[in-house]
Formats: sequence, C-alpha cells, structure tokens
Amino acid sequence: MSQSAAASAAQIDILVVIDTEYIKNNFSQNSDPNNPQGINHNSQYMICYSPRGIVSGQGTADLSFRANAGDYVSFRGTSIQQNSDDSVILYGVKYWNGDQVFNNFVTNIVTRNRAVQPNPSQQNGIPPVQTVQNFTSYDSRIARGGTENFYVYIAVYTLAGDGQTQQLYGYYYWDPQVVVPV
Repeated sequence: MSQSAAASAAQIDILVVIDTEYIKNNFSQNSDPNNPQGINHNSQYMICYSPRGIVSGQGTADLSFRANAGDYVSFRGTSIQQNSDDSVILYGVKYWNGDQVFNNFVTNIVTRNRAVQPNPSQQNGIPPVQTVQNFTSYDSRIARGGTENFYVYIAVYTLAGDGQTQQLYGYYYWDPQVVVPV
C-alpha cells in the first residue's frame, strides 16, 4: 500500500448475518433493549471488507479487523433469511474493554428510489423491478489507535403465525474487536 493510500480515510464495511433459529433454540426471550442478553458466538457471521486487512475471524462472530485513525466503519445486519422470515436490526455498538478507538456510532438510513429487486412475475427474477427501498447502517469513524473490544447489539424479530407480521423475540449482544495501529 502506498503512503498516500495509508494516510487517506478508508471505508470499512461489515455485514452481520445472524442465525435467528439458533438464538430462538438456545436463548430466552428478552424484551428490554437497555439490558440485552449476552449470547455465545455460534449464531453470528461477520463478513468484513477492509482495505487495511483482517486480523482474524472473517465469517465468524470473533471478527478482528484493522483500521487507521480517520477511517469510516459501517455495520449492517440481517438474518440468515435476509430479514424475510425472522428479522434482525442492529441497534448499537458499544465499547467494553481495551482502548476506545471508535467515535460514537450513529444510525444512517439511505433511501434508494429505484433500487432493484427480483421480478416476481419472471421465473428467474430477471429483468428486475425497481422499488423504493431503505438501507440502514450503523456508522462511526475511527478516532485513535489501539485495540478495542466492543459489544454489538441486535434485536431479533420472528415471523408470527399469520405469516405476515414480525414480532419482537428479544435483544442480544456479543463482543468482536478492532485493531488500529498506534
């Protein structure tokens, strides 16, 4: 990597995919978003794009990625069913141990007026139809160097018996890590 590329702010994207069936089969319901239940690391799959590199854990709940001060980090969450049956909303990232390398996180919603989705009247979905869709991310900027262990908070919703309504199952969290060179 050139020195100018290392000095420029980079965008780091993390997709969090949750196996909601595992959570429902192994953890009780919890309706308090301010007191989420800690969960083990068997239902989360974090996929990261970072031009700075991955330390370890790509595709696991124990992701550790590299970043530089000034980099932008975006977390996005979904269920393994792509939020169509059970749904996941990522609602927080919070420091818990080590150096505080993140600035505060904020929720960002981007509306695409002509986003594509598969055409339900075509067997293979192509050509797609264009619809209005919202895309949500939980964003921060790296403030300083160090190693931060942090909590990721998720809300899990399950599909009700009517096959149309998603209802709260519970609030949960676990603990990945970011490494920023000092």
